[in-house]
Amino acid sequence: MKIVKRAVVDSTINDVLFGIISSGLCRYLDMRESKALRNGIQITGIAMVNLRPHTGLQELSQLMTGDPGSQWGNKFGVILLPVYYHGSESDPLEFVKRSKAMIDKKKLSLEAPFSYKFMDSIIYLLGPKLASMLKYRLLCNTTFTVSNVVGPQEEITLAGNLVKYIRPTSSSLPHAITMHMMSYAGIADMQILVAKDVIPDPRVLANCFQDALLELKAAAEAALKS
Repeated sequence: MKIVKRAVVDSTINDVLFGIISSGLCRYLDMRESKALRNGIQITGIAMVNLRPHTGLQELSQLMTGDPGSQWGNKFGVILLPVYYHGSESDPLEFVKRSKAMIDKKKLSLEAPFSYKFMDSIIYLLGPKLASMLKYRLLCNTTFTVSNVVGPQEEITLAGNLVKYIRPTSSSLPHAITMHMMSYAGIADMQILVAKDVIPDPRVLANCFQDALLELKAAAEAALKS
């Protein structure tokens, strides 16, 4: 993923991750659909965005000292992530470039802060029950969830036992696909949870993501050499 990141100017690991997801989903649709799909068909996912200006110990110290500008509890906004179906691409890096352009626009927009403020207002004015119903409707009208979390940069031990990997996941979401990626000691690990009635062959989907990453890596290496 770092090789692909270097090949696309000013890109991030999140851009590369979403490029892999976009390419992998297009591959999977090509394999599953018997009829030719029209370019531009949209599949929409969601991602949670941490709105706190500082993370880690700095934020915790502000909370513990009673800083009036700090607030306990989760502070997450939601952004929509559209994936558009594209057939065969001569340059696989186009998936990453399109993902970067889309995510850059999301960063400049007020989508995440507005979604947080809106849900916070609904909870305060109308109660958490209505807020949870609205959030559930949002999930029902999107297809997938994706997250990327930075974990420990060095290997850790638990009760004297070396932790080999950390794999977070979630369940009971009304989504066809749930994807959580977490990096630990320099290795990124992505977990994929699917609704079997929508995606009966999750291993094929996982292979599509793997093939997409390998194709992007080969294209990135060729681009860096040229």
